[in-house]
Amino acid sequence: MIIDYGNRTIGLKIVFFGPAMSGKTTTIRWLFSELGITEKLTSIENTLGRTMFCDFGTIPCNLSDSWRINAHIWSATGQDFYRSTREVVLVGADGVVFVADSQEHLLDENLESWNELMAMIIEGDRPLPIVVCLNKQDLPDTINEERLREHLNLPLSVPVFRSVAMSGFNVIEAFQLLFQQSMRTSAMAQTTP
Repeated sequence: MIIDYGNRTIGLKIVFFGPAMSGKTTTIRWLFSELGITEKLTSIENTLGRTMFCDFGTIPCNLSDSWRINAHIWSATGQDFYRSTREVVLVGADGVVFVADSQEHLLDENLESWNELMAMIIEGDRPLPIVVCLNKQDLPDTINEERLREHLNLPLSVPVFRSVAMSGFNVIEAFQLLFQQSMRTSAMAQTTP
């Protein structure tokens, strides 16, 4: 969290993390579209239209008459070729939305991405709120929350939202919860010596 007293803004960085093709970019695009701020989103893509480095944009939220929160939204590419960029994107994050792919045959990809995220968070040595979007629930042969928790060994403290990025099912709900948790955790970190 970055507090700018001069401009009366609070900057909060939220990163969407997960395996390749799990729906991170689609989730972010739906969120920005739903909020009517599509022009505030930038995607760095390769020639195939896949995320090469990241998606990034800012969602402004008025805190009071004079203060504003800027939620800086980033996605970390899931492709192995760009693995080194994920750590860079995660630097300074105040919260993470982990976008898991619900398809049964991709459970191990979810696990690999989750373990990579956990290793980076442990290295960062500070608490980081995480919310999981169990995406693509509209497809056949999908897993449920219990199966994901078991395979990834997810703590019960990590909320899981069944989601569909294409239609926005549970996207706002997951984002709002993470936003609140990130504000609370970051504010506590600011006041702790």
